[in-house]
Amino acid sequence: MQISWNGFGSFTLAAKSTSGDVTLVTNPFSREDGPKFPRSLAASIVVQSHAGSDTDNLAAITREYEEDKRSPFIVSHAGEFEVRGIAVTGVHTPKKDGTSHTIYRFDVEGLSLGFLGALDRSLTDQEVEQLGNIDVLIVPSGGVDVLAASAAAEVIAQIEPRLIIPSYVSAEGASSPYAEVSALCREISCPVEALTKFKLTRAALPEEDMKIVTLARG
Repeated sequence: MQISWNGFGSFTLAAKSTSGDVTLVTNPFSREDGPKFPRSLAASIVVQSHAGSDTDNLAAITREYEEDKRSPFIVSHAGEFEVRGIAVTGVHTPKKDGTSHTIYRFDVEGLSLGFLGALDRSLTDQEVEQLGNIDVLIVPSGGVDVLAASAAAEVIAQIEPRLIIPSYVSAEGASSPYAEVSALCREISCPVEALTKFKLTRAALPEEDMKIVTLARG
């Protein structure tokens, strides 16, 4: 599986499932106060954690397979779904102000990925249980309407993933309201690897200690 970052809370996951090659995009954004979303991305699945300019650029997503008339399949709420061999589980996790928000679990290629969207609070025990065991966790840590680094560290401790990919972060030295990923690194003191695209396999998971992978925009 290959993972790339589009900016903010948007990632592209290109995987091989039991149904063949499949692409999933999280939170395609239209906001213009930072990186620009790609003009066009082909995907079979789009997941949205909440409503707003962080997630509403569905017009930029095109059909991955011409014969698939339901593509892209949009998931924007809690529930269990299976699309082209990827199992998607949504868990309702309202934000602190009560705004509707959903976090997700993706199961594909024998790996479990957690996507925490724009979460801004710790999870309840029930929410952690619903999410289940997670190998790779995409967690916001920039601190503007999302978890700050210290709170993100608390959520990471709740879930105990083997690998962490930060979202809603600023590139080192860039002008941005979000904190740099180094703030999260200081909180959890684990090895860091910086990449543009990340090829994820089970063999790439750390055997013991957690690891942070930071992604530059592709």
